Amino acid sequence: MAKTRTPPGSTTARQPGDDTPKPARPRWVWTVIRITALVAAAATAYIARDSPRVLGFSSSSQDSPKQPPSQNVGFMAQVLQKSKGQNICKPEGFVMDTYSDFDGIEALNRRVAVPLRKLIKTKFFRTLRVELYKPCQFWRSEGSCFQRDCIVQPLDDDQIPAAWRKQTVDQTNFGPFLGSFPRQRPEFTDKDFAIVNDETYGEGVWLDLVENPERFTGYAGAGANAIWMSIYEHNCFGVPPYIQDTAGGWGSQLVNVDGKSMPFVQPPRKQRDLAPFLESLAEEDAGLTLPADVPKEYRIFYRAVSGLHASTSTHICADYFNATSNKWEPNLNCFIARIGAFPDRLQNIYFNFVLLTRALQKMEPYLAAYDYSTNAKKEDRAVARLIPKLLKTVKKAGLVFDDSELFLAANGRALKAEFKDNFRNISRIMDCTGCEKCRLWGKTQTLGIGTALKALFSYPDRAFRGRFTSLDFKRNEIVALITTYFQFSRSIEDIGIFRAMYQNLVTDWRASNAVPTIA
Repeated sequence: MAKTRTPPGSTTARQPGDDTPKPARPRWVWTVIRITALVAAAATAYIARDSPRVLGFSSSSQDSPKQPPSQNVGFMAQVLQKSKGQNICKPEGFVMDTYSDFDGIEALNRRVAVPLRKLIKTKFFRTLRVELYKPCQFWRSEGSCFQRDCIVQPLDDDQIPAAWRKQTVDQTNFGPFLGSFPRQRPEFTDKDFAIVNDETYGEGVWLDLVENPERFTGYAGAGANAIWMSIYEHNCFGVPPYIQDTAGGWGSQLVNVDGKSMPFVQPPRKQRDLAPFLESLAEEDAGLTLPADVPKEYRIFYRAVSGLHASTSTHICADYFNATSNKWEPNLNCFIARIGAFPDRLQNIYFNFVLLTRALQKMEPYLAAYDYSTNAKKEDRAVARLIPKLLKTVKKAGLVFDDSELFLAANGRALKAEFKDNFRNISRIMDCTGCEKCRLWGKTQTLGIGTALKALFSYPDRAFRGRFTSLDFKRNEIVALITTYFQFSRSIEDIGIFRAMYQNLVTDWRASNAVPTIA
């Protein structure tokens, strides 16, 4: 006798030996059930569509997405949640394109931070001549930021060593006939990755970098966003990520100037809600991260620019003016808003630190022999003691990045030329910044990264041995290199500060919920 097959999911299957027919449900019952199910599904979809994404006002774990957070968001969450002994390294412990892991980078930074912090306060490294008022070549400027914190304070001539003020003139600076009009000195040579602006030529102002720190200035809006949008869209080899307008949405740099409001997004107080919260904040789902199949050279270029952007944002949030307390202090909500939306950029801070570390390793013999004298005897002795200490620490880090792996393809020479052109263009875009202090730091750090790229890809290792006759590095390049290294070192320290602030936020919340309130 053939067995009767039961339909999948049926709850009315007949049992063996049961010949009693089951009463069939009326058709209208099934119709009502179907209509009810459709209405419920439609209502659920409507609510899901219009319900707000996590905006900091709700920290309920019930709103968490079922899918696990993306790799970048997971990294961001682990950075903020890291406790002693907990590994933040994902997925394999190494920063992409390097031979360094995140914990190792933080450990190295703790060793170099002290000599760097002392070096950048010496006259040699804090004094820089910058062509700060070059016109924007790309669009009509919307005007400048005239708030107090946007303006730089130049140095008087008597504060500059006489040897640096002296203008050097050579025969090559003139036309074919002696005494004719001088030719324009080129902004860069074939080996340069950035606009060098040799401080012995051209127009410029002498500035003290310590007295004009990179911090919150109140400069924001369309003009500020146009800088980064132009860099990403037109100079990153076709990688156009969306730039969130920081003048609205998650929070504006302009807030808190009047002391009335600071509407940055609020992070959740429950650690289990952090990853879903960051996932809702992040802009990765719109195809904003760099594709995995692009050439390695393109990826490194993009990561250098992205890391600079993230580092700048970190400094703004770490040195933020709180009008309520009238103090400059770290702002966790600013950091969450500015970096949480782009967690891949957080990783690129570490990448740039590695890139700069490798450049210092390669330049070690040259930098050790460089003349850092300023005739300020006490400071000169400090530099003579600190530079070897820094270089020795960097050298002990071992292989952190292999620059010999790049530009090896058949089109390597053309690719390197395009790489240089695009990075020099970023130097020019910095002239379009409406905030003087932002322009100063944009130009200085672009030159610092450009100097590292020049050392890595314009000269072979052997050029940094012996008498250095083939090398051409200006004093402002050395200053920019060390200063930029310090800026990224400072960013990694700031990440640790924000991590501790978030841990305190969670701890305080737990404590407040553990103690019963008395009416």
